[in-house]
Amino acid sequence: MGFSVSKQIGERSCPNGFDDFVEQNFASAYRFAFCLALAHDRATRIVEATFGEAKALQESEAKVDKVWVLEALHRKWRACHPAKYDTNGSEDYAVAGERSIRIEDVAHMDCDRVLKILHRMSPAHRLVLSLFYFEQLSHEEIARILELRPETVFSRLAQAKVLLRQTLERSRGDASLHSVGPEHSAEGSG
Repeated sequence: MGFSVSKQIGERSCPNGFDDFVEQNFASAYRFAFCLALAHDRATRIVEATFGEAKALQESEAKVDKVWVLEALHRKWRACHPAKYDTNGSEDYAVAGERSIRIEDVAHMDCDRVLKILHRMSPAHRLVLSLFYFEQLSHEEIARILELRPETVFSRLAQAKVLLRQTLERSRGDASLHSVGPEHSAEGSG
């Protein structure tokens, strides 16, 4: 698949120059690259290569924006890791009657735990959640970046949200069991 950039006059996509463009978009690019690679050095390399490509395209008066950068990162990653994402069977979805996290619980969540759970999720779920929540992209932009149909993004996002909530709830339950202490957990078991 070729690049989806459109011609612009000058640098309208970044009026203050390429350095400002990098400054505005580096955090998003790095977050997404880390979400893909789950390793700092690989994420850094792929981001640097992508911004190098973006600079060359911008110098040729092509429009390069945040969505293009994220799309290019995903394309580069997929070129090296072509395996299809498995969204069937390896992770369970909505379990009837399982309690979900309430909005009041969010303030007491451990951010490190949330990130660890997110990083353990399949790429299919992790990427769509990352783009939707961290980058606040539309379903159409996510579809473009991940090369999916928009309706696939809707269903995958719904599955990923349920899976994340359930995993967080289980994780929170496990943490509370560990904090109770062995003498209390033995009493409750039998």
